[in-house]
Amino acid sequence: MTRSLIIGSRRSGLARIQAERVKSALEGLSTEWSFAISFLETSGDRWSERGESTLPGKGIFTKELESALLRREIDIAVHSMKDLATELPDGLRIAAVSLREDARDVWVSRSFPDWDALPPGSTVAIGSPRRMRQLHGLRSDLSFCEIRGNVDTRLRKLEANPNWGGTVLAAAGLKRLGVLGRGFCFAFFPFEAMLPAPGQGALGIETRGEDEEIGNLLRRLHDDAAGWEVTAERAFLRSLGGGCRSAVGAKASVQRRELVMDGVIWVETAGRNYRGRATGRAEDAEAIGKALAEEILNEAGCMPKSGGGIE
Repeated sequence: MTRSLIIGSRRSGLARIQAERVKSALEGLSTEWSFAISFLETSGDRWSERGESTLPGKGIFTKELESALLRREIDIAVHSMKDLATELPDGLRIAAVSLREDARDVWVSRSFPDWDALPPGSTVAIGSPRRMRQLHGLRSDLSFCEIRGNVDTRLRKLEANPNWGGTVLAAAGLKRLGVLGRGFCFAFFPFEAMLPAPGQGALGIETRGEDEEIGNLLRRLHDDAAGWEVTAERAFLRSLGGGCRSAVGAKASVQRRELVMDGVIWVETAGRNYRGRATGRAEDAEAIGKALAEEILNEAGCMPKSGGGIE
């Protein structure tokens, strides 16, 4: 007898694509289950559509999905890992991190091929403190204005505001939506210039800790390298806590079970970015991320505090 498994997802266009990809992958793994997707609106979606500048709280893109999991209305939830809080609700776990998409950020403009081509004093529309602080480090002459909304919304706003020089978006979302090259100039930021949000480009599949059978199925979608990278980046973010930071970037890379981790934080009191690197065995990803956070905080003269991540 075929068993039913309900996949939970946000309603945005990108989230739908991501959930459909997970559904297709699961259908290729097992004929013993039937798979359906339940689309839920999150508080983060409503906040993004309203264009408000003040975040309503942590986990704004995930908490409704997690509540549905705990109420057993869905069986798994598909998340962009950069949206997921570093501390999960009791009873839930990440059962799989799928093969990672491009984690880089991308310069997007109607007229300028890259950020270096912008005239001095140009205005860039940015929705992320992390991106703004790092771009300011590359071009201190630029001005910034705020932009909110999903990828399609931001591209429409960019098209409608010819006074904006450009914006910065995640490569993963642009690639999954298939919008690269559609009437805009695109240039990829190297990691040396701009570190992404922790977990950017990675999809995490969350389920209840007690559902071992579902967990066993999901583990077949797990990519070890992506899992280690995300573990290190999330440990870095978790270890920073609250306090004197307002923007965080991190990227871990695994090759031959060796992990290289870069991290950056903006320290408000110092008015500058602090960046560092750590290396070690991939199996020690959690410890590497934590150690790098502590090293950068010590250099910046900040002490780790309890609390969640920033971006």
